Amino acid sequence: MSILEHVAVDPDTDLDLWLQLKQQLTWLIASGQVPPGERLPSVRRMAGHLGIHVNTVRAAYQRLEAEGLAVTRHGSGTRVLPYDPLRAAQQASALRTHTVGVLVPRLSNPFYPALLQGVEEVARAGHTLLFICNTDDDPQTGQAYLDLLTARGADGLIIAPCGMRPDQSQGLTRLDPAASPIPIVGVDRPGEAGYAVLLDSEGAGYAATRHLIQHGHRRIGLITCYPDTLTLRLCYQGYLQALTEAGLSAPPDLVAIASAFTTQAGYAAAGELLEGPDPPGAIFAAGDVLAAGAMQALKARGLAIPAQVALVGYNDLELAALVEPPLTSVAAPMRELGAAAMRMLAGLIAGKTPEPPRITLPTRLVVRRSCGCG
Repeated sequence: MSILEHVAVDPDTDLDLWLQLKQQLTWLIASGQVPPGERLPSVRRMAGHLGIHVNTVRAAYQRLEAEGLAVTRHGSGTRVLPYDPLRAAQQASALRTHTVGVLVPRLSNPFYPALLQGVEEVARAGHTLLFICNTDDDPQTGQAYLDLLTARGADGLIIAPCGMRPDQSQGLTRLDPAASPIPIVGVDRPGEAGYAVLLDSEGAGYAATRHLIQHGHRRIGLITCYPDTLTLRLCYQGYLQALTEAGLSAPPDLVAIASAFTTQAGYAAAGELLEGPDPPGAIFAAGDVLAAGAMQALKARGLAIPAQVALVGYNDLELAALVEPPLTSVAAPMRELGAAAMRMLAGLIAGKTPEPPRITLPTRLVVRRSCGCG
């Protein structure tokens, strides 16, 4: 790319010209538009292009060097160095920007609107602007957003990779939440270091399974997704605990792994359970979207819900009350999850130490008809 085409300065603003140039070059480097090793235009050429003094450009380049973004060698000019977001955060101004970044894995997932609403309500009350970034379940995209938000001087970050596959969930590594100078609060990320607001996923799995046992069911299937992700593993442990307490077992043919959190994947996973030699009389789906797909699979096979197969979901999304029969589901307090995360982050930004550093919010069973009640 031609760097000159992407920089400009405005002498009529209060911001110093060298700082305007430095900020634009920092953004180009952080965003990867100017890769490591690329040479910046010479001081004289940049000054001529912008119509400013060579000493102004020199000041901008010197600041890039001081922040570890570039290096100048006699005879070879100024070249870009690999971008280090941790170093950039340490070099950032102590002045607050009143901006916060929120990373979510997939905005199309109905799990997240209520979460973002909770974050936004607290942020708005604190006069804080949000940057909501959709990583699309991709760790490289997530890391790129982290780099850009750091370069932008965000006061803090909220990271909610709830739907990421286990092989991706460790992708956001260059800003360690426990060591980063930028405050970071994790949402529903058990097992990771740092400040966090969590859901009682184990309690959710336990409550759903125990309720089905109370209806007299002995073969209870589980539809889950990304089983190595700790949140879903905890949900599975709750499922197992309820079965164990009732003297029941969970053979492998009662557990189906959905390929994604979609109704289509839930439909396919339910098909695996229903087409086995001894299909379950009840199903717990670790997500209402999966449960909706399971409901379609049951109806496609002419199976009455709950008379022939009972069904319970997790999250209590809006669709739970709209399907027929209405879906019994374990409610996850997503709005409060987002609000609690933003309150914790606001405290960290203000220099306070949250006590406790990790909060677990309870889940609760919302009874409708798909389980056999009512």
